[in-house]
Amino acid sequence: MLGSDDWPIAREVRLRALKDSPSAYLSVYEDEVAVGEEGWRERFTRMRWVVARHEARIVGLASSVRVADRPPYERHIESVWVDPRHRRTGVLREILAYLAAIDPGVTEWRVWVLDTNTLAQQVYDRLGFCPTGERQLLPDGSGRREIRLRSGSPRDPGELAVPTQRPGR
Repeated sequence: MLGSDDWPIAREVRLRALKDSPSAYLSVYEDEVAVGEEGWRERFTRMRWVVARHEARIVGLASSVRVADRPPYERHIESVWVDPRHRRTGVLREILAYLAAIDPGVTEWRVWVLDTNTLAQQVYDRLGFCPTGERQLLPDGSGRREIRLRSGSPRDPGELAVPTQRPGR
């Protein structure tokens, strides 16, 4: 797990993600590149950031956030990215399992996914997530929508196993 002093790492990987898969995110590279140290440190006050490494290279990123109006046993997963060369190798499964291990009181995990991002929907389906039936129109005026997915605890048998090697710092 990254700490607030690791904000440059989270920023660098987040920018890589936005360059690699711009249509998968609501944020755009040009806006995110302008966020400075203060903005990134603020994100760390409300989000847990985890990276996965292969050898010394960061190959995955995700954050989890407690949403104020939601129950305390629920967290949202955001900013998910896995390096294209490491997709379908269990990186995201390990990241989610690690998040579950550091937040044992969380029993429900939620994620918003663009309704046009069928690849992400398939990935989450394989990880045990299912649609909640909730949809929301994005506030950017684009007409795009997101759907909400949920999963029980990734620690449940048959879902996500806690990794033998935790995602690295």
